[in-house]
Amino acid sequence: MIYLLGSIPLGIDPLTGPVAHDFSYANTFVQHATTRGKPALQEIGQELDVRNISFFFSEEFCSPATELAKLELAFDLKTPMPLVLGNGAFRGKRYVVETLSGAIIKTNRSGEAVRVEATIGLLEDPLPGGLFSLITSIAKSRAPALSSSSSNNPQVRR
Repeated sequence: MIYLLGSIPLGIDPLTGPVAHDFSYANTFVQHATTRGKPALQEIGQELDVRNISFFFSEEFCSPATELAKLELAFDLKTPMPLVLGNGAFRGKRYVVETLSGAIIKTNRSGEAVRVEATIGLLEDPLPGGLFSLITSIAKSRAPALSSSSSNNPQVRR
């Protein structure tokens, strides 16, 4: 296996792996105009990491339709997943599938996919557990008090 996105293998070591993998990192700056000279820069922070991986699924090492369905499900669910590189390195970052594109290159006589080429765009999710868990935890912390605790509150009129 070359890469592992959650439980989805992106390639098998002796046969194939991703055909391309690019990444980008960015910082954000704001420019403050000065009365004379060049503007002053102020660092705002880092942007989210982006990774694009191109690969293919082939019947020699997997079921292309099944693996493509897993990718489509990951895209639909928008769930952050760890990306483990082929050497087993996990940098502690989780990614969501932001873009998914593909092409069925070859089919068998019954029309089932035999070879599928795909490209996924991954966007870093810096919040542990994702945005949904953050919103849920905020909602729980701001939830109204239970009615049973109002009987102990001296500010409540009876």
